[in-house]
Amino acid sequence: MPRFAVTLSYDGTHFKGWQSQPGGTGVQDAVESALAELGSAALVTGAGRTDAGVHARGQVAHFDLLKEWAPRRLTLALNAKLPPSISVMRTARVDSAFHARRSAVMREYRYFIWNASTCYPHIKPYVLWLPGRHYNWSRASAAARLLVGEHDFRAFCRTVDCPEETRRTVVHARVYARKNFVLFRVVANGYLTNMIRIAVGNLMSVASGRRDENWFRSLLEGDVERAASGQTASPSGLFFWKATYSEPIAWE
Repeated sequence: MPRFAVTLSYDGTHFKGWQSQPGGTGVQDAVESALAELGSAALVTGAGRTDAGVHARGQVAHFDLLKEWAPRRLTLALNAKLPPSISVMRTARVDSAFHARRSAVMREYRYFIWNASTCYPHIKPYVLWLPGRHYNWSRASAAARLLVGEHDFRAFCRTVDCPEETRRTVVHARVYARKNFVLFRVVANGYLTNMIRIAVGNLMSVASGRRDENWFRSLLEGDVERAASGQTASPSGLFFWKATYSEPIAWE
């Protein structure tokens, strides 16, 4: 059975996350439904499981089909069947050993914030809007750098979904601020449930002055429970940006 990989971009506002859901409200459900309409029913596996309301610019997924397709033709055929909130951006024929999740070596997420008293309606669904309050994003940027390296992220994980092993390795974490626009960019080998949204909530606590850098550092020292951490930021500002693989993919 030929295996294909696709890069997906989607607006997650009205989906219950990537994972298949009862009632078909996951992004995975929509892609599998589109394949079924093409006469190619298949199980679709994604590089990462985004939460309800989270978006993606470059989610990677793979599936096996019963027949060969020209990658460009498959892209066009799927986009004709998918809802407007999901687009296949590119497709590749891949080796049967390729796995969208297990073959990924790094995943990048980006979180967008708009810090101003008013917000353009065009971007409201895709940012966390913080009106009417001053935040010192330089302080948040300094705290974000503490995330780099291997740490125990137990305090950054939703309690009910926290696994036994909570250590992850972050290779890049930065906060960039330009006037009203703020971006948190993070690249890691793996993530815990709500890890980035909780990290953003903690960075906001530092930026607002409610907490300091030493408090943020203490959250990474291990054996710290979720209750010691800050709020979970809204899903609206979070994007699965891209997945990186050790072997290049011949996208078309």
